[in-house]
Amino acid sequence: MNKGIWLNSSRGIQDIQNLLRSYLEAVIQPGDVVVDATAGRGRDTLFLAQCVGDRGKVYAFDIQEEALTSTRELIKKHDLEKRVEIIQASHSEIAAYVPPDIKAIVFNLGYLPGSTSKVATRAETTVPAIAQALNLLRATGLMAITVYRAHNHALEESEALLAFLTSLDKKEFSVLQGIYLNQKKLSPYWVIIQKNRRKTNESSPAEKNT
Repeated sequence: MNKGIWLNSSRGIQDIQNLLRSYLEAVIQPGDVVVDATAGRGRDTLFLAQCVGDRGKVYAFDIQEEALTSTRELIKKHDLEKRVEIIQASHSEIAAYVPPDIKAIVFNLGYLPGSTSKVATRAETTVPAIAQALNLLRATGLMAITVYRAHNHALEESEALLAFLTSLDKKEFSVLQGIYLNQKKLSPYWVIIQKNRRKTNESSPAEKNT
């Protein structure tokens, strides 16, 4: 996959996802294992599958059958089924399905685009999901979160998320937030989290082999 292909979109940073994908492209290598925690229509799942190559793997989660169907169809259209495992489960169950040492994890918080469903992400599942996912990240791995604030529980979710992220140890994680300053007050914002180093009580790979 050519680096920068997503940022070269005609919409540039007008599309919040272009900027996030440029960061992710710089980190994800062929053979990596990554997670789409909110598969939705499958666009992030497709992007991640293209990044990891034939030897890599994408775990894609969603609770809605409509989302899973859209994701399956998109992945099949691009003949990438072997790279993707699609799981019908809440992102708060990530740790039950995904092994540690993940290179990148993507969350899009809100509701399924184009859907009439009232189903949307909520604080009580989102914060535990992100906590679990951070534990699964490898050192220098990235998490990209896009927060859409146009649903009924969005403000509560956003406040809980920011409170949790603010509490993270700065030695272990770098947390960067971005927002459009010239748009509406409740426009989407993004957060990128890098896992800086292993926890102090973790053994290094060399230590585990001795």
